[in-house]
Amino acid sequence: MNSTIPIFPLNLVVFPGSKYPLHIFEERYKILLQKCLKENSGFGIVAFIDKRISDVGVYVKVSEVLKTYINGEIDIVVLGLERFLINSTSLHRDGYYVADTETYSDESIIIDPELVDELQNEFEDIADLANYKLEDAFWNNLKSSKLKSYKIAEKSGLSYEQQQELLILKNENERLNYLISYFTSIKTKVNGA
Repeated sequence: MNSTIPIFPLNLVVFPGSKYPLHIFEERYKILLQKCLKENSGFGIVAFIDKRISDVGVYVKVSEVLKTYINGEIDIVVLGLERFLINSTSLHRDGYYVADTETYSDESIIIDPELVDELQNEFEDIADLANYKLEDAFWNNLKSSKLKSYKIAEKSGLSYEQQQELLILKNENERLNYLISYFTSIKTKVNGA
């Protein structure tokens, strides 16, 4: 995906394969969104952390328009498609930023099924400890998802910075291990309290 794409810096980390609701109210992003809807194109969402745009973001497309307001504001749902790396940014004449990007792909590895099982067990333990009940839709999505780390990360309570760290990791086994360590540390704190 070496290309120039519009980007939308947010206090949000998007994962590939995940859906997120957004309320678009700034004029420059209303213009951007109208272009995307007209051209059936997408845009990049990048996390805005420590007063700077992250280098790695996720390309998204609108999967649903929920509501359009008289003043042009719009409620949408976007679907995360693939990660990208920003090489440079510039200001578009309509006021939003565009970025020269390249695809940010995982290294080619065999996903360790034991890590997948361990992560799911750790996640279920934490959910039970917190008395956190997830809908059947989540479990069905998790079961059908190739990259389980992203699905579990959506519901894990990771901080904003931790979500970005997870997004940057270059293979699924690293992400699985990251989440296992995270859940293990939570259990240690809870059990030690």
